[in-house]
Amino acid sequence: MLEGEERACEPEGYKRVMQSTVSAKRVIFKGSVLFFVFEVLIVALPLPLGAANAFGLMGIKRERFPVSTVPPVDDALDVGNLDAMFASHVVSDSKPANEFRVLVLGDSTIWGLQLTPEQVLPGQLNQLGLTCGERPFRFYNISFPRSSATKDIMILNRAMKVQPDAIVWLVTWYTLMPKTRVDHWIVTQNPDEFTALAGRFDFLPRDNEAPSWWDAIFRRNRTLFRTLRYQLYAPIQLATRQDQIAGPPQVPATELSRDEAFEGIKPPTLRRNQVSIDQVEDFHDLADGLPVLLVNEPILIMKGVPNGDVRYNSYYPRWVYDQYRAFLADAAANKHWNYLDLWDMFPAGSFADTPLHLNPEAHRVLASRLAPEIRGMCE
Repeated sequence: MLEGEERACEPEGYKRVMQSTVSAKRVIFKGSVLFFVFEVLIVALPLPLGAANAFGLMGIKRERFPVSTVPPVDDALDVGNLDAMFASHVVSDSKPANEFRVLVLGDSTIWGLQLTPEQVLPGQLNQLGLTCGERPFRFYNISFPRSSATKDIMILNRAMKVQPDAIVWLVTWYTLMPKTRVDHWIVTQNPDEFTALAGRFDFLPRDNEAPSWWDAIFRRNRTLFRTLRYQLYAPIQLATRQDQIAGPPQVPATELSRDEAFEGIKPPTLRRNQVSIDQVEDFHDLADGLPVLLVNEPILIMKGVPNGDVRYNSYYPRWVYDQYRAFLADAAANKHWNYLDLWDMFPAGSFADTPLHLNPEAHRVLASRLAPEIRGMCE
């Protein structure tokens, strides 16, 4: 066939199609519209973050929430979203009919930095083989590092869905100090949860501002990214059979300062409104009648060191910690809370790298000390 005949056979409009060029403006416009629609859907539609659970699919659900301890190596464990955190935790499994389920909340001491899940308090309690009649106790570690009553209230709010039978809550002065009412990573990663609970229990700061639409877009994108990255970490946990990479321990202080101020609070008097007793009440209200054991956790008491008469340790000046304990004890008596003050239970050798972190043996002793109180919670 001659060249002219080939062209004669070409479909009508062929030349026009071949000669047309791509419009950059049109591509940018369409891409922008699609991006905008995608972002609107991210904000408007609920993200099923709990359903995306590689840990459950691989049969390696965690004994405690994910926490990054050696960044940037394990940044994937900084997920923050409560839905994703609970979905990968064993506490989200269906509750056996005969189980007496106890939730244990606290800070890094109870989470167990540098320790395995079996070495810390909830694991030690499980090893005691406690029973409530014919029902075995099962203890779940749903603590998270850094003390904050708000953080614990937010976690308990989600945990009430897993049908607990009792709750053990370990606190310290940092838990109830004013700063930690809003200053915690879990609060910043779950602002909707925080706003709802703070409004319900009336601890929302007066200067709180509702997030803008752009803030919501950024937050949902960040949440989606961190959740997906967290799922990709599951094969690493499956291969190593470890739920954390133990980072370098903190160096304990050997000397104490003479400074009596604490986080901007100066002696000699701690005001009643500077202790978040109201949040302890909120915690009990949220428990909705379930037995709660409130424990003031042990602290390091440094003796025979300079300025030991001013401070108990590098964290707490004596005056502020003593007044905090008095406020909490008085409230517990008036409200009839089940309360134990174990602040001076251990000698200095029972602490690891901070004035709060216990060694495995101390966790075992603490579990034995709490066992009679916990047995009484099933009566």
